[in-house]
Amino acid sequence: MTRYICRTEDETAAAGREIARQLAPDAVVHLTGDLGAGKTFLVRAIAAELGADPHDVASPSFAIVHEYPVPSGPPIIHIDGYRLSDRPREWMEIGIPEMLSGPGRKLIEWPKREFERFEDSHVEITIRVLDDGARQIDVAL
Repeated sequence: MTRYICRTEDETAAAGREIARQLAPDAVVHLTGDLGAGKTFLVRAIAAELGADPHDVASPSFAIVHEYPVPSGPPIIHIDGYRLSDRPREWMEIGIPEMLSGPGRKLIEWPKREFERFEDSHVEITIRVLDDGARQIDVAL
């Protein structure tokens, strides 16, 4: 496991860039952390390092899924599981299984543990806000 302690947004962005460089081309990434911990901010840094326009990256809370084009390959898929029910039928209708097993990097905020059955493996990123406001980012590749 790799741990980053980030006291500024610049340090968090640098951690995101470093994480991005370690991701396999079809990686599935589970991002967990409290509301406001910085999951979407970290996704923005990862996506930018991979070639997506950082201005396109936003929380997919209402749309549930966003795709960010990457000039040199398949898009980055950004999923927010927070509003998804625990009913697999809903996931099937949205196409979650196909997205998770398809090409490109998949970054999932608030992942459902049941998603694991559609994945070969995943990277686990946990963000915790420390008492001083710094972010502790733990990455298990």
